[in-house]
Amino acid sequence: MAHLIIWGDPRTVLAGGPHAGAEEVRSLAGLEAALDSRGAALVLAGPDQLAAEREEVEAWLKNGGANRAVLVAVAPQGDGDELLQRFPFVDDVITRPVTRQRLQLKLERATEAVHSRRLIRQLEKALDRKDDDLNELNEIGKQLSSQRDIDQLLELILRKSREITDADAGSLYLVEEGKEGNPDQLRFELAQNDTVPVSFRKSYVPLDDSSIAGYVARSKKVVNVADAYRLPEGSSFHISRSFDEKSGYRTKSMLVVPMLDHEDKVIGVVQLINKKRERGSVLQRALIDEQVIPFTTNDEQLASSLASQAAVAFENTDLLKQIRELFETFVHAAVKAIEQRDPVTSGHSERVAILTVGLMEKVDQISSGPLKDLRYSKDQVEEVRYASLLHDFGKVAVQEKYLRKGKKLYASQLIALRQRFAYILRSIEADYLRAKLAALEKGGVSAQELAAIEDAYQRRRAEALRVQDMVEKANQPTVVEEERFRALMSLPARRFESFEELQQFPVEAWADGPYLSTEEVEVLSIRKGSLSEVERKEIQRHVTETYNFLQKLPWTGELERVPAIAYAHHEKLDGSGYPRQLRGAEIPRQSRMMTISDIYDALVATDRPYKKAVPEEKARQILRDEARDGMIDQELLDVFLEAELWQLPRFRELLQRKA
Repeated sequence: MAHLIIWGDPRTVLAGGPHAGAEEVRSLAGLEAALDSRGAALVLAGPDQLAAEREEVEAWLKNGGANRAVLVAVAPQGDGDELLQRFPFVDDVITRPVTRQRLQLKLERATEAVHSRRLIRQLEKALDRKDDDLNELNEIGKQLSSQRDIDQLLELILRKSREITDADAGSLYLVEEGKEGNPDQLRFELAQNDTVPVSFRKSYVPLDDSSIAGYVARSKKVVNVADAYRLPEGSSFHISRSFDEKSGYRTKSMLVVPMLDHEDKVIGVVQLINKKRERGSVLQRALIDEQVIPFTTNDEQLASSLASQAAVAFENTDLLKQIRELFETFVHAAVKAIEQRDPVTSGHSERVAILTVGLMEKVDQISSGPLKDLRYSKDQVEEVRYASLLHDFGKVAVQEKYLRKGKKLYASQLIALRQRFAYILRSIEADYLRAKLAALEKGGVSAQELAAIEDAYQRRRAEALRVQDMVEKANQPTVVEEERFRALMSLPARRFESFEELQQFPVEAWADGPYLSTEEVEVLSIRKGSLSEVERKEIQRHVTETYNFLQKLPWTGELERVPAIAYAHHEKLDGSGYPRQLRGAEIPRQSRMMTISDIYDALVATDRPYKKAVPEEKARQILRDEARDGMIDQELLDVFLEAELWQLPRFRELLQRKA
């Protein structure tokens, strides 16, 4: 039966003396204090008390006071209706005199009313919690599906499982299939605990009934125990107390659920420990028995639902990881194919990737200046790494003779020329000997005539040697000065209409000069490097071939700009680049980063047959000159130089490996 509380002076409220068994209070604060130590109560209050603290009383009733007491106003005869209008928040009005029978009836009904209100409130809370749990499950599902990092996903699965069930601690196990005839095992993957620190180390648990996790994984059944130290009779599994003994923790209630994928296959187990009585509270070791309660059937449903979502998310993430690893293998195989095609640039793609990623990460850290608003996600960093690794892949479509051309003449051309000049010199010598022999056989030859024959021979021989020397010197891929260029272009040359005509030209006819073809003179007259304009365009074609190849790959959304970034790495801000002569903002910023890295590595690399490595300080000065001339991005170059990215350990290692 409800406890009776009289709010105010009983003589005023009841118009009589003290009521046997009644507790008297004189304020709302006093009423709350009296209720703290009691169950359901019937509160009889006079109009003056209600009027004095009207707003406070209404707020108290709305905030749960109605679940603790039935509030009845006591009114003089004939004032009942008027009192209800004044205080509509009271449960009822009783008029004086309050007889024992009427009071007894009110007390009985008060008990029923408070109980009903509490039950309704509990149901409302449960319903609200159910809605909250469903909403939370949906939100958790979104988070699980968006997480692509395996380790972070496992942390998220366990943390959210604990949050939704109010668990203080938890563990997560993954099924690891046995190899080479070995049995399957459970890998102890993760542990979390809000009360004591966890010194965690990955280990293995047999996939059998000896442990609670093994039992759940094997049977696919949920296990819910109120006290881990008092397992149900006949349980095949046991609970290890080693952690509790070392840490002083007390494992009490446990909920262990299987992670089942869409094919009902167990891929792991989530083990939840110690459901807290109050959500968000921090357990005290000495009070764990009082603060911990058993997991409910609702917790079982929530944890099972979450574990199923987690299993699918884990498998998807694991599949994505495998696809990424497969793609990573493909990318490195593609880079290796490039290097086999063009071995002189071995390591170039990886070094460019290291420098470009390093530059992007430094830009991402800037907090002031024109680049301060630039921020790059992990996916964008990965995107530029792939673009850098594959930026030269189009070279597989370029003929090797262009890629490996270290000098102006191809090796076969130089060998043919050397053989030609050897023949020419022998022919000149043979002509000289025949002329001298004919003169001697005729008789009466004078010394002057012999000297003239000798002079003619020496002039022809000297001219042939001069042209041969010019060929050897001009063949080097150096910058040709104007004077030497004019000298080369003024050399006599034979014109052939086709390669077939050149091939059919009799070798003995070269001895009479000119000693070179017009095509050979043009090649030897290349002003800079070793490539003719036609050959240069052939090699520059690799950029377009790279883009065409990369476009055909099924890039996922976060990597979809890889082709475009790689496509623009040879463009210059002033429009002097290739293949599209883009300008300024038309060039992606990631491509501008790669341009700086590509130029720097090409300058300092020691493996180019057509040039020697440029000293690193000179290479940086060349970059400064290009930025000053508006060809490369000055702001990005400033970051590159200030951060001294060329000192990155991996870059130094790869660069020195080629030295």
